[in-house]
Amino acid sequence: MSYQKIHLILKRINCLEAEVEIQKQILFSIPSANKGEIESTIRVIAARKSDIESLRLQINDLNPEEFARIVAFEEASAKFMAIGAENTFTDLFHKQVDQECDLRLVDGTIVDCLVKARDEKGGWTLLTADGEVLQFNSEQVLEQAEGDSLYQHFDQ
Repeated sequence: MSYQKIHLILKRINCLEAEVEIQKQILFSIPSANKGEIESTIRVIAARKSDIESLRLQINDLNPEEFARIVAFEEASAKFMAIGAENTFTDLFHKQVDQECDLRLVDGTIVDCLVKARDEKGGWTLLTADGEVLQFNSEQVLEQAEGDSLYQHFDQ
C-alpha cells in the first residue's frame, strides 16, 4: 500500500514541479516595473517548493529506502545532465517498452541502461537501472548495436 501512496505523492510532486516551471516563465515575462506581481509570483514559487519538500518528507516517512533510491536517481540524473553540459552529446538513446537500451563493450560485457548518450569523441555516458552513471571511452565500446536507432529522443 505504501508504494501506491508513494506513487501518488510522486505524481503530485511532478505536478507541482511543472507549476513551478510555469511560474518561473511567468516571472521572467513580468515587466520589471511591476514589483507587486513579481513579489506575488515569487511567493507562489516559494510556496510550491515548500509543498514539494513536505511531500518529499512524507515519502521518507513512509519508506526511507524508497526515498533514498529516489534521491540516488535524482543525483545520478543531475550528474548525467552535467556531463551532457560539459560534453556535446551527438546521439541519445533511451529504453523503450519494445526496445532494449544497452551498450556492448569490447570485453564482451553488455551494460543495461535506461539512457545512453554518445559524445563527439565516440565516448559513451550511461544512466543504469541501478541509478549509476557510467562512462566509457570509444576504445572500450564495440560498434553500435544493430537494434539501436539514432536520434531517439525523450520527446518521442
